[in-house]
Amino acid sequence: MKQKKLESGAAPKVAPKRIVGFIVAVVLIALFALIPPFEGLTEPGMASIGVFLAAIVLFVCQVAPLAVSCLTLMVLLPYFNITTLNQIFADFGGTSFFFVFFCFGVTGALSNTTIPMRISAWITKVSKGNPKTLVFGFLFIATLMSGFLSNFGTLIMFYGIIYMFMKSAGLKPGESRLGKCLMIGLPFACGNGGFISPAGSPGNLIAQSLLQAQGVDVSFLQWFVMCLPFALIMCLLVSISLIVIFKPEAMPMEAQQAVFAEKDKLGPMEGKEKKAIVIIIVTILLWFAGTWVKALNTTVVAGCAFFLMFMPGVDLMDWKSYVREADWNLLMMVGSVAVTMGCVNSTGAMTWIADKFFSGLGGMGIYAVMLIVGFVVCYLRVLIPTAPSVAAIFVPIMIGIAQIVGTQYTLALAMIPVFWAGATITLLYTEPIYLYTHGAGYYSASDLFKGGLVPTLLMIVIVAFGFPTWFHLFGF
Repeated sequence: MKQKKLESGAAPKVAPKRIVGFIVAVVLIALFALIPPFEGLTEPGMASIGVFLAAIVLFVCQVAPLAVSCLTLMVLLPYFNITTLNQIFADFGGTSFFFVFFCFGVTGALSNTTIPMRISAWITKVSKGNPKTLVFGFLFIATLMSGFLSNFGTLIMFYGIIYMFMKSAGLKPGESRLGKCLMIGLPFACGNGGFISPAGSPGNLIAQSLLQAQGVDVSFLQWFVMCLPFALIMCLLVSISLIVIFKPEAMPMEAQQAVFAEKDKLGPMEGKEKKAIVIIIVTILLWFAGTWVKALNTTVVAGCAFFLMFMPGVDLMDWKSYVREADWNLLMMVGSVAVTMGCVNSTGAMTWIADKFFSGLGGMGIYAVMLIVGFVVCYLRVLIPTAPSVAAIFVPIMIGIAQIVGTQYTLALAMIPVFWAGATITLLYTEPIYLYTHGAGYYSASDLFKGGLVPTLLMIVIVAFGFPTWFHLFGF
């Protein structure tokens, strides 16, 4: 029987977990604001713990859009004497907020060009239909591009092209093993690549601002050199896993010809594409140069690139296109999370939490601690819907744990949630980038879990032993 349509004016159904989440969040805030402070905590510190726990509940239960939850919690802070309203608005528009604002323009400008199509045609030509080369090629290119562009923007650029040649070749959803590998691998690569640089994900900027508050300042070049190897290792592990488990079939000649035909329709690269390439390459080089030239602040450089894209004679973007391309939910979240979680740290609440709940870790070696927290963060991450909220929740906790096991490990611990925020390849229904490709019907939730299980477990070990040792070589 066909499902009856809702009558006109009927209220849509509300998920029970949203209602429960809202009630629990309100109770937590009220409880921690009203009961006497625990020993070692001030009243503002006590209230900030309530806000922190409420944020976790709101994020996990998806009570409201992330930006709405964060902004609401942020403006409540003055009522509990945690901070002032003037200070909130001063901190909200920090460098992280504007850096993300400008970077959405860079991604949007590139997506308006034919460059992704040309890259796809090149990968197809080099692979000659070999499925292993195709899987490796697309995953590595998407990982590298996502390191400097938004994860979702990179996904959208490649998804349409991959879907087009799979349909042209008759690679049927649910049957094609090559389709399964590419549709699982593409969103993974776009999330995984976000770890490569501060520009790769808004969550990176949240982590960077929280670390700077602790006196841990990581330059763009340092971040890139330290994090690139781990993103590439994870990409290699997942590529091998997908190929071994699903054994993709060769790409039919019809599909290859379809890609080449689409590429030939483009003709020579236009001036628009050349301008986009020049601006993006120069922007990235200046970000790296900012390691030595302090005037080349990453946010200032991104702002200048953003400005150039709108200039007469360049015209890579117009304002309507930017408004359509930008993720305003994430943008608002970046500004508000930096304020809210910064207050949890400044009141001493996070140090108190770490001392009470993680003091037992102090007697362990750093590698054992990294293994334990790495496993916990990786698998708790599946409960949290987006990468920035993972950083917002777990980075302050990692900073608190570092106060117990040794502040020299602050960066190594803080980078665990930053890495797993994007590199997760476990459960489908809590990660929007997988839901995007899952809709094409090429893979199931169990396929995603099978393809990601072994790489995830191996990477937990690699991160645990690699982060402290590798980061130490760079003075962290």
